[in-house]
Amino acid sequence: MARNAANMRKAGMTSEPVEVVSYSGGRVDERPRSVTIGVRKHTVARLLSESIEESEGIDGSRERRHRYRVLTEDGLTLDLIRSGDGSWLLSRR
Repeated sequence: MARNAANMRKAGMTSEPVEVVSYSGGRVDERPRSVTIGVRKHTVARLLSESIEESEGIDGSRERRHRYRVLTEDGLTLDLIRSGDGSWLLSRR
């Protein structure tokens, strides 16, 4: 997760770890269902977009991240990232 945070800072973004409950269907960790930021739980009302990004680490390894933009029931639009190690981050620009 430290490498993900460092790569995001280089790109002008900040991130913070969050707890995400997701629906697991045919694949691992499909579609976030709820996000806990601090002590507040936000239920996801709609998945707005999703994408997969790959980048090369400084050691030559490939890193894959899944990005999700979601709308919560209370009207927040959140950008979530699930890194290759399974950890979740809230992306802030």
